[in-house]
Amino acid sequence: MRFSLNTLTKAGLAAALSALMAACGSTGTTRPSGPVIARPDETPEDQTVYEEGGLFEEAERYNRRDFMRPPHMDGEEPVRVGLLLPFSSENESARRIASAMFDAAQLAVFDAGEKDFLLIPKDTRGDAEGAAAAARSALADGAEIILGPLFAESVEAAALVTRAASTPMIAFSSDLTAAGDGVFLLSFPPELEIARVTEYAMNQEMVRFGVLAPRTAYGDRVSGAFAEEVFARGGVIVHEERYVQEPDEMLAPAKRLARYSKEIIPLEMRHEFEGDRTQPVAENASAEAGYTQGYQAVLMPEQGTLLRALAPLLPYYNVDISRVKILGVSSWNNPRLTREPALRGGWFAAPDPTITESFEKHYEEAFGSNPPRLASLAYDATLLSARLAAQGRRRDRFAEDAIADPNGYFGADGLFRLNADGTVERGLAILEIQPGGIQVIDPAPRSFSPGY
Repeated sequence: MRFSLNTLTKAGLAAALSALMAACGSTGTTRPSGPVIARPDETPEDQTVYEEGGLFEEAERYNRRDFMRPPHMDGEEPVRVGLLLPFSSENESARRIASAMFDAAQLAVFDAGEKDFLLIPKDTRGDAEGAAAAARSALADGAEIILGPLFAESVEAAALVTRAASTPMIAFSSDLTAAGDGVFLLSFPPELEIARVTEYAMNQEMVRFGVLAPRTAYGDRVSGAFAEEVFARGGVIVHEERYVQEPDEMLAPAKRLARYSKEIIPLEMRHEFEGDRTQPVAENASAEAGYTQGYQAVLMPEQGTLLRALAPLLPYYNVDISRVKILGVSSWNNPRLTREPALRGGWFAAPDPTITESFEKHYEEAFGSNPPRLASLAYDATLLSARLAAQGRRRDRFAEDAIADPNGYFGADGLFRLNADGTVERGLAILEIQPGGIQVIDPAPRSFSPGY
């Protein structure tokens, strides 16, 4: 199944939305020429309490009630899709992202062109309690599938509701603990980026790696994934250092890591150095163990200003970065980083910009601004729902095996597929930082090969 990005002007979309909103609020029965988008709730009205399990009677009540049906759809049965986003979150950034994701979802509705498709936005307020209430309200309005929420704790709370009602959910969190049992995560998990860049580096005959990662939950997740990928492919982590995300706190960890650019400490000998990592490595330690070289590449999963402060520390402490490759994450896709000499030649995995630019241009033409990164998730989830609705019968159009199509989909960020266990796979490109710009050096795949 492949998605398309049709041209739609900002003025045209605004006019169409105004007409449809008016139609929803009118008492006439004239049918609009396009799909319908309900107004976002400010406060979910349905407060039915769900607990996990044993709610068949409550689910039947929802099946019998009079679901949301705009006046122009009287006598017809629309495909109702709930969209849960933090429209009234206390966090201003979250509100902006929610607004942009709603815009992207509207864009997908009109691109799909399914006249019986009804998008029902609900406000999660940015917290778990609001997410659960929003999910109940969407189900009360007849939603057959739920898109969102955005935050991990909100997904967990909403999932209790949707699972009890046997309703699938495509959420936007990358917290893998929420996946499965009817919950699919359409997101950008860092593990996918790490797997892709590690595979590429090792295909270039790199087998020895260092790690310089923040002492955060994200740093734990990324470094753990990196270790798994390296060891599974027969490589070795020469040395790992963690740091507090303050410029002064980065100096000592970077200096310690720099010493390992010429030496490898065998796993069985590392405990001798754990007590005092400031002590120099014994000159014959690696030779006695049969090792003669240090790391060939260093994973540095930092971003922005902190990355620009961290990267120069390795050459400052005499690491030859012309011979040591720096590996990063998708947040490196930032033109400002091309001005940092220490990152020159660095590799990272991310959606192919030649693909994402098409969606960004489409969004900008419609709304007059650049979309935040997460906007594409709402676009793809909505368009996927519309395509599934058009192809299947009511009782099985959103079945889990239909959502988890092994062939995958081609969306705003390129190739992706949702797995039966609720996780996502993505086709990512390898990009390289150069003074003249960020270049694609290994394109993203356009289809999933057998066994991928």
